[in-house]
Amino acid sequence: MDKKDSTPIIIYYYYDFTDTDYFCRKLEQHFRETGHERALEFINWNCYKQQPGRDGDIFIYGAVALTSLVDKGYLHPLPEIIDVSDMFRWTVDKAKVRKKTYGVPLMICANTLICRKKDDKNIRNIFDLHERTAIPLKSMLMYYYIQAFCNYQNDYVYKVFDHLIELMGGREYLAESSLKEYEGIRRFNSGECKYFLGFTESLRFLETDEYIVRFANFSENPEDQMPLFMVDYASLGNNVREEKLLDCLDLLEIMTDEEFIYELCMQEGDLQYMLPSRMSVYQRLAESDPLYDQLYKLLVSEENGMFRYGNTFYEEFYQKSDAFLESLMISDK
Repeated sequence: MDKKDSTPIIIYYYYDFTDTDYFCRKLEQHFRETGHERALEFINWNCYKQQPGRDGDIFIYGAVALTSLVDKGYLHPLPEIIDVSDMFRWTVDKAKVRKKTYGVPLMICANTLICRKKDDKNIRNIFDLHERTAIPLKSMLMYYYIQAFCNYQNDYVYKVFDHLIELMGGREYLAESSLKEYEGIRRFNSGECKYFLGFTESLRFLETDEYIVRFANFSENPEDQMPLFMVDYASLGNNVREEKLLDCLDLLEIMTDEEFIYELCMQEGDLQYMLPSRMSVYQRLAESDPLYDQLYKLLVSEENGMFRYGNTFYEEFYQKSDAFLESLMISDK
């Protein structure tokens, strides 16, 4: 008789996915509560900058890397037993690779423009904005570029970036606009900037006040013609088999369970302002902040899309970003 496989499940997870320590701790807690004894090994992984190891049984990553991870042989198509009926439909349908489903959507992230209610001027797009704004341009450069390009599809995107740079205060701010060095929350809380371009999760770090939250529109149009979002997925590793496969499927079901997602979004009773892919959670979250009713109405649209790159993501995405940044720092195009 073959020896039973008792090797640990190796989970590569994006290093900044929600509160990662809390996520890992809660996932293991729910796994144990459902009677599982197999060990879990969590490996912190920057899915945007490097490929994972080949030993992964589960991968958690941003959709921008999905096609590359599939083509490089990391991911296994999902069996249809995972229930995705309560997910925003576009997060499922627009994440297929050659008509196959490889991941279950977990969380959505949006480029979001935030201001205090007293400062609101009904901003519909970034060209309506003329106040000093905190912008993490260096880290988000290619995402802003893609979002702008989808609206213009020509060199007009340079006008978008000229305007963003003006809102920041000039080109001298470009070098320090990465998320690691970014002091946008401090600058916004202090009143130095009246607007903040960031993510909904940033709301939990802002001082108590009434805020207006809109998804950023990088065009001159009243509405974004192609709204794009960052979406986090969980997938099976390509080599996982037999009993371990069943345990991994149970983990995916836990990650997409309504109660588990609610616990992540309401960490110890403290609203985290994350955007879950599971629709039914929004009604519960709206009991803590009615903003979630508004966010749900924006996210349910089938016009929504996600940031995805081709199979050369790891070879060229950030190389192109660095080259574009350099051109912005030296050019007045």
